[in-house]
Amino acid sequence: WNASRFAGMHLEDYDPTSKQPKLELIDRWLLSKMEQVTKKVTEALDSCQFNVATDEIRKFTWHSFCDNYIEAVKHRLYQPETYGEEKRKAAQYTLYTAIYRIIQMLSPISPHITEELYQIMFADDKKFDSVHVSLWPEIHEELIDQETEKSGDLIVAIMGEIRRDKAENQKPLNAEIQKLTVYTEDKQAAEILANAEEDLVGTCKILKLDIQSAKFQGKEVQGYPELLFVAEY
Repeated sequence: WNASRFAGMHLEDYDPTSKQPKLELIDRWLLSKMEQVTKKVTEALDSCQFNVATDEIRKFTWHSFCDNYIEAVKHRLYQPETYGEEKRKAAQYTLYTAIYRIIQMLSPISPHITEELYQIMFADDKKFDSVHVSLWPEIHEELIDQETEKSGDLIVAIMGEIRRDKAENQKPLNAEIQKLTVYTEDKQAAEILANAEEDLVGTCKILKLDIQSAKFQGKEVQGYPELLFVAEY
């Protein structure tokens, strides 16, 4: 409900019939994971494994969508004058697409709240009288991209580590980092970080990002021992 209410505020001027905008890495990351979870949920429901379906939807919605994706696109939604209208539209497209899919997948399990959200956000566009008579989502295999997910997972991991670093230093999440230095000898990781620099800087409120191809003593990013960083507040 809270995620949908947040999205609704930023979708007031969104036209779902408009041409799909160019998506950023974090947008494609979420949509790839969305197709993966749709596949798992569909198979689970077909096998009457309702607990499995519920758990898959919960993990995707709570972690991938709410914890990570929404936090990673707020700067694009709030500051189109800085990051560009096209990037705001990419975030709007992804929010709209993901919330509708979540509502569809969750509707057999939580019928009342999903129907309420459908009527508020989607009924005028989708034209079904109810989410419960809408077509079950087709799985778009072409949107599943393991490399994109791998790259997005790295970006999400370092964003999460920076949030933890702020908490440990008793800083609010919106505290500015004067300089973030990332050390890695992994050329692919350095390239991924450079390509996603704008979302990383905007999400974590970093004034200067410096990516160094060298070994150094710093804070390790959980799950990525080759990735270390130092945050200067």
